[in-house]
Amino acid sequence: MKKEELFKAMEDIDDKSIEKAGSYKAVRKRPAWVKWGLPAVCAALILGVLFRYPVKTPGGGTAGGSAGILAVEAQYPDPVAENMSAQEFMDSDAHWDWWDKYHDQLSNATVHQETLREYYASIMGNLLVSKDENTVCSPLNIYTALAMLAEVSDGNTRKQILDVLGVQDIGTLRRNIKELWENNYVNTPSLKSTLANSLWLNDSVTYNQNTLKTLAEEYYASSFSGRPGTEEMNEALRAWTDRNTGELLKDQTKNMKLDPNTVLALVSTIYYKASWTDVFYPESTAQEIFHGIKGDTTVDMMHKSDTMEVYKGKNFTALSLNLTDSGAMYFYLPHEGMDVNVLASDPEVFSALEFSEGGNWSYPEVHLSVPKFKVSADTDLIDTLKELGITDALDPSAADFTPVTEEEKSLYISSAEHAALVEIDENGVTGAAYTMLAMTEGAALPSDEIDFVLDRPFMFIVTGRDGSILFSGIVRNIE
Repeated sequence: MKKEELFKAMEDIDDKSIEKAGSYKAVRKRPAWVKWGLPAVCAALILGVLFRYPVKTPGGGTAGGSAGILAVEAQYPDPVAENMSAQEFMDSDAHWDWWDKYHDQLSNATVHQETLREYYASIMGNLLVSKDENTVCSPLNIYTALAMLAEVSDGNTRKQILDVLGVQDIGTLRRNIKELWENNYVNTPSLKSTLANSLWLNDSVTYNQNTLKTLAEEYYASSFSGRPGTEEMNEALRAWTDRNTGELLKDQTKNMKLDPNTVLALVSTIYYKASWTDVFYPESTAQEIFHGIKGDTTVDMMHKSDTMEVYKGKNFTALSLNLTDSGAMYFYLPHEGMDVNVLASDPEVFSALEFSEGGNWSYPEVHLSVPKFKVSADTDLIDTLKELGITDALDPSAADFTPVTEEEKSLYISSAEHAALVEIDENGVTGAAYTMLAMTEGAALPSDEIDFVLDRPFMFIVTGRDGSILFSGIVRNIE
């Protein structure tokens, strides 16, 4: 289906549901950002047709069946070399052919990431600070959810959101989303970095078809229409979210539901699984003590020794471990006596993400000790949105969501949920996150050897190949 047919089909959408949509093809660009020399691989994104899709629910029914929950599902690129193992793929010509295509897309990645630094700093400064609990979030995932929120808002409500995202207008935001999506959507045997968006609509409300068309085309957002508050729609919501987060967040999604008064919910997800370029050998893992905020615990500590790039900051020492076909995982160890919370808002943290000759970098032989860990967090984003300056969207007397519907005049963000998980072991990194923004109608509201031992609270950042911050967190305790 061609884009012209998409527009025609979307014009024919029934006021109570979305029936059809069309295809979108990405434009490839020339490369720019390669940090480690060896090629990495990612998908050359081509969005396929949007089609009516019967989503299976946990109870065995379908979201597009007789129950009345209709779906327009975005069809993402087919997996590359799906029948190959990771090693077979890495050794094959398909890997290099694919890398050439992906490499063409990274022409402006470094420049683009510089424009996102202020946003990253705001999110991490707000969500990673805690007295004694582990914290973790996905800045990229929250950015995508807020971008969709900007699309369905207008006036000062939209301006506040754009200010937080660091863009002047909606056109710039759409270009940012397009680039972030194309640079970070990967589905190969060696790397999984998949993004997905969805809209959950109340079938008793009339929606602006042009806005829904924009979300389908620009944000690859699937749409579901039904009766919020019913267990059927809640099951469909949980099933969709679980499927797109690798079922890693089922402890969080089991409580996921829509209020009966919900007019629109926006959900954005990310699933990530990458292996270390140089794995840790299991036989080198040993039980050692981690000195957590809540006390000492015995943990599985992974070990390796090698020449590594080390950044010495004012408040921390940092190093990174490369991830196959992706970016890297950065570890930040605060200096002795320094509160790890300081790192959440330390602007020098970003300097360690941008390798440059000289300066604070050195290349010692590092005896590295990294604990295996699994951290997760559920976060209510309402207070964070307020602190960032997104206030109109939370106030039914001030919020402007007329781009999505003229029918409900007092819509406001009634809930803003974010859940994220990151786990590392000898093989690599696994992560997942989702953000749900729900709108309801309501009333007002030196070069030598060093030891780098992560045996006390530390911060981490996981980046995509383009430098996007996919996950960030602070590990304060390990059970």
